[in-house]
Amino acid sequence: MEMPNHRQQFAALVQAQTTVISALPYLIGCAFAYYYYDHFNLGDTILLFIAVVSFHLAVNGHNQYTDYRRFNHSNAINSHNNIIANFKIHLSWVRVIIAGLTILSAAIGIYLTIKAGWILLLIGILSFLVGYSYSGGHHPILKTPFGEPASGITMGYNITLLAIYINIYNLPTFDVDFWLKGLVVALPAILVISNVMLGNNICDVKEDIAIGKRTLVYHIGHKKSLTVLITCYALSYLFIVIAVAAHYLPLWALGSLLTIPLVYQRTRVFVTQPDKATTFFNVLIDLQLILVSEFFFIMLGIIWKLLIFK
Repeated sequence: MEMPNHRQQFAALVQAQTTVISALPYLIGCAFAYYYYDHFNLGDTILLFIAVVSFHLAVNGHNQYTDYRRFNHSNAINSHNNIIANFKIHLSWVRVIIAGLTILSAAIGIYLTIKAGWILLLIGILSFLVGYSYSGGHHPILKTPFGEPASGITMGYNITLLAIYINIYNLPTFDVDFWLKGLVVALPAILVISNVMLGNNICDVKEDIAIGKRTLVYHIGHKKSLTVLITCYALSYLFIVIAVAAHYLPLWALGSLLTIPLVYQRTRVFVTQPDKATTFFNVLIDLQLILVSEFFFIMLGIIWKLLIFK
């Protein structure tokens, strides 16, 4: 087998393909801020985006590192999930990557906190604590039934909230209720991101039990877990409708409902035969279908608004 190069090792370690999971809530938050508050801070938005993605990749790397340290010598975890061993990545290089990404994210966060205020720091600290506790410590969140909501809230809500705040903090009349409006807008992202974790745990339930993980799937069972997955997709569309009805999002955002047949088909494939290698990618595509279409139609609404009221 050919030795993976450094680029392949890096991409595998930090799961670079999952960057979209943090990027889409951020873009939706920015689009909401511009549509609802008519305000956008380009420079700060770019800097915070770099910090968010860096932290996301650092957490992924940390998850891989802690799993390797715990389970490398266990036959319970297969080579597909043992990224560090499978890609022959030196632990010293792993630690350097995690530290570098964390420092970059923290440095940008400190700079923006000085500029934008303590709310940014508060959200950042909460995200850091959840990110570390997710796989670190003696009782990591990923081994509990709270892994799904923890990932959904941290990535779906906190990232959306950061994107909103960085674009409105310097408004003359700051909206103190932005967090509540942000929650309504972020709920579709919270739900579909939680579904990624849930789908992953559905596929890995036997292996998870063998290594001591007592996830939501373990507690409620296979059938109910699939019901929760389907319900979350239905609710994600419902909250898009609610956000439009509350005038937080443009009427155009209802265009994302056009993806319902596609999401239904892919969800049906996964529910019929949940498998990490052959059907799990449908869960990832469902996330992109819902959130990309939501962002796309919000942007169309913004363009329409600019054309009408220019």
